[in-house]
Amino acid sequence: MFRNSKRSIAGWRTLRWAIALPTLPLAWWACTSQPLPHPVPQIDPTTDPYISVSPQRLLDLVFMIDNSPSMAPKQAKLNAQFHGLISALKDPSDGTLPDLRVAIIDSDLGTGGHYSSGSCGPKTLPDGSQSNYGDMGRFQTIGATGCGVTSADATYLEYGKGGPVNFTGDISTVFQCLASGLGTIGCSEEHQLQAFELALVAGGLGAANDAQRTMIRPNAYLGLVFLSDEDDCSAYPNDAMFGDIPSLRGESASLRCYTRAYACNGNNTSNPPPGYPTSAAFTAPLASCEARSGVSDDCTHGEDVSQPTSCNPMKDVVDLANEIKSLKSDPSQILVAGIFGWPLAGSDPAQAQYKVDLIPNPNTADTAHPTIWDTWPVCYDPNHLPSASTMDKTTGFDPVAAGWGATPGLRMSKFIDQFGDNGLKFSICESDFTASMKSIGNTIATRQNLCVDYKLWRDPTTGQPDCRVAYRTPVIDPKNSSSVTYSESPVGMPECASGATPDNIQADCWQLTIDMTKCPDAYNGQLLNVLRTRAEMNLGPLLAGTKVGMQCL
Repeated sequence: MFRNSKRSIAGWRTLRWAIALPTLPLAWWACTSQPLPHPVPQIDPTTDPYISVSPQRLLDLVFMIDNSPSMAPKQAKLNAQFHGLISALKDPSDGTLPDLRVAIIDSDLGTGGHYSSGSCGPKTLPDGSQSNYGDMGRFQTIGATGCGVTSADATYLEYGKGGPVNFTGDISTVFQCLASGLGTIGCSEEHQLQAFELALVAGGLGAANDAQRTMIRPNAYLGLVFLSDEDDCSAYPNDAMFGDIPSLRGESASLRCYTRAYACNGNNTSNPPPGYPTSAAFTAPLASCEARSGVSDDCTHGEDVSQPTSCNPMKDVVDLANEIKSLKSDPSQILVAGIFGWPLAGSDPAQAQYKVDLIPNPNTADTAHPTIWDTWPVCYDPNHLPSASTMDKTTGFDPVAAGWGATPGLRMSKFIDQFGDNGLKFSICESDFTASMKSIGNTIATRQNLCVDYKLWRDPTTGQPDCRVAYRTPVIDPKNSSSVTYSESPVGMPECASGATPDNIQADCWQLTIDMTKCPDAYNGQLLNVLRTRAEMNLGPLLAGTKVGMQCL
């Protein structure tokens, strides 16, 4: 047994995972194992997780909001329920928020100048500069003083030390104002995932506003949330597939992305049906379809992607996810949540279909093509289902219901999958976003509260788990502020005695408690607290980014 052991845990064979947000009192993701016999439990297998225990909770949130023409009702749902996410982030014991930064980007990256006008054509940015790449992933906060932002050059909203830093009023209200300001006239060939890339990772175009990169703090938990009713169409630098291409006038511009970016039942959908250009209707179970990825699919050999090709001109989803993971020395500090074209909660996923068929041409001026090929919705808002009164008699397509629905987000789904348990999927077709906002907030809060989501072996005599807990101190690389290593204390903390408080303990100690309010989704509501002595707390906070390691039988 090794309760309260002072021996280093580095020598045990371990599995490492999970970094979450800091908080005091500290809760901790504990370790799991097979049920062990007593009184001679086996050490192997064990786990060896670490978690941030900075005295302040640090959270950076980046929202990507699709601002294309079909998004008005979905943006309204987000605005109506954003407060639910904020409420879930509050510490239930005192109502405080974490030290919070919130930025907003949109999906408009243009098409590289392949349209001479319109929503996907060149645009003038708020600073007066001209762009062929839409809003280039820039944070949509600068100049937003009308929304309560108090700094004219603010790139994100900041809340710290119990109050607003660069805005006035309620953060939910300010966010709603900023999100509403995005409008719905952005390019309809959305580059949702690449918007994150330009905003947070890439140089070049995204570097036009380098100041926004200071938003991401090395010791903060990073949350990426996106809202979109169409799939990702990140094609740069292959935007040559867009524009007025005569051979593709019989299909939507978005369909150019999907037919070459998907495979259903193992077959490339650029092969007919549906084909590229699309030549026939196509239906397949959504579960049989996925986004293509990998070098073998890339158009890297000089192919003319403005013409029919079998290669995939989209940026690789896995590569995009890996770029985001590179923002943290430990990718488990990143949560990705998507509200997008996906089956409704509670629906039978086996019934979900990927469907390509004819729809009425939205461009009524194109009399040569009264109907065009396009992707049909994978889901509809339950309050706005297809109706005979609004259904097109020729195609059976209901454009009114489709405006409340969404097409399948296979690329976005695969992007989320790259983050494992830290990836969350929600349908944008839900009648409201109450559940999704609360779930995103609760998931982040659980990381903040360091809830123990595993059944631990317990001593049959004392009923206590057998664990070793020790501080780990961050050391930031002076040449790379995003790179952090840790120096572990060789002294393990004692387990707190019954009735322990900061005023009656002689040394920092830990205790496993039950708190269904802070840890509603954890195993039996388990929460690990680390208590600091009052004298030590009076000397000041722990070094920001300090972690606790916990190893249990």
